[in-house]
Amino acid sequence: AVAAWRVRMGTDDAKQIYKQRAATAETVNADAKVHRGMATTALRGLDKVTGSACRFALTYNILRFLTVSA
Repeated sequence: AVAAWRVRMGTDDAKQIYKQRAATAETVNADAKVHRGMATTALRGLDKVTGSACRFALTYNILRFLTVSA
């Protein structure tokens, strides 16, 4: 399974997809970790952590909307 994954990731199509992903999805994760304090959590329980992640997602989306629409 790992060998097949490595072969697949070595193709030009996969490299292009990961390049696009780095410019979009990974910036959200980096922003959450570095600028928003989401690297670790003191919360316990799936409901609390899920709520915290949803609040971050909502905040991030609002900030992006304001940035893009300005």
